[in-house]
Amino acid sequence: MAKLATFTFILIAIIAFSMMSAYRTTTIEDNGHEMQMEISSSFQNQCPSSVQGNSCDEYFKFLIANDIKKCCLFLNNVTKQCQCTVIQRTHDKAQKNWAADEFGRKSIHDAAQSLPNDCKLSIKDCRIEGPTG
Repeated sequence: MAKLATFTFILIAIIAFSMMSAYRTTTIEDNGHEMQMEISSSFQNQCPSSVQGNSCDEYFKFLIANDIKKCCLFLNNVTKQCQCTVIQRTHDKAQKNWAADEFGRKSIHDAAQSLPNDCKLSIKDCRIEGPTG
């Protein structure tokens, strides 16, 4: 009976630990303003199925150069294997939500395509599908 209780306790502990999401705080400076971001370890260990909390959303929404720093920081904390996937999903979300016309779709597509280079990511080439219409 004691072995069963011990086994059950260990199993519950493993399940609970695997369900917890650890966060790491990263501090960046943007034009003299210091800002902290919490980056979920789930973005570091596997490709996320959604891009909630993705700092690239603001960049794609307005395509303002100042927002690219936060986007690059976010992407550099995503595993190399997932960087293109995250860029593609963010691109698709931006196309759907913020591209009003062909020019907007092309601008978002071009911005997504250039992110690996602009952010100096370890992955140099992402084949971004789009623009979608």
